[in-house]
Amino acid sequence: MAMIRIGDVWDRTVDVLRGRAGILTSIALLTLVLPGIVGAALGTLVPLAGSAAIVGPLLRLGVLVLLILGVLAMTAVASDPAVDRAQALRIAGERLLPALGVLVVLVAAAIVVFIPAGALLALSGATLSMGGKLDMSHAAPGYTAGAGLSVLLAVLLGLWFSARIVPLFGIVTNERRGLGALRRSLALSKGSTLKLIGVLILYFIITTVAMLAATSVVGIIARLILGGEAQGGVGFVVAVISTLISAGATMVQSVFYARFYVAAVEREHRMAPLA
Repeated sequence: MAMIRIGDVWDRTVDVLRGRAGILTSIALLTLVLPGIVGAALGTLVPLAGSAAIVGPLLRLGVLVLLILGVLAMTAVASDPAVDRAQALRIAGERLLPALGVLVVLVAAAIVVFIPAGALLALSGATLSMGGKLDMSHAAPGYTAGAGLSVLLAVLLGLWFSARIVPLFGIVTNERRGLGALRRSLALSKGSTLKLIGVLILYFIITTVAMLAATSVVGIIARLILGGEAQGGVGFVVAVISTLISAGATMVQSVFYARFYVAAVEREHRMAPLA
């Protein structure tokens, strides 16, 4: 089977980021940055308390939905050079519900995978406080070791599966599939799992380091300018920087995933006459 060269996918990703930067950035600003800044303002400059506390979860849900909408739109732009911003947002709106349905299934599967670890912790005697703090002082070592091993296996399984569903949103966007996109994704990513795992690990390291470095420096500067007592203002500035970095990373990731999908489909077409 012909292999997909990750280097070629990255080169195409860079070409799309350069050639369609204006469209991609406008979509990211509309669906990722603006909702993130509004959420940051309500959580820092305008604290939510009392009856207004319900706004927080609803706001986070809305931000998540807009995030998925933005990823779908950027996937459409990166998949087809003929798609402009208006078309991309229309396609994203049409494919939003199927994408959310697939994500619900994935979240449910992730919860199931981590159930054994939770059960072993409960059997060990570990307790969880109302504040969410885990007390391991009376936990039995055997059960905690089993829970740790279970978590490690779940993480490794999650990493493998994350690599196998890299083309998922490309399929949902371009092939108008729902849950069937999961099986299709496994087929398109076959033979590229280890390379994609490497990409995911590298992406996580670079994004995490960039986020920590930027927010730490900005936090220090904001405290010097606004003063140590302006916790809300400092938190807002740091949250805005975090939102911008996260939006940029999401844009790069979405384009890379879309270009991998295109490369996988092209490989499939090349191999079809040989089947």
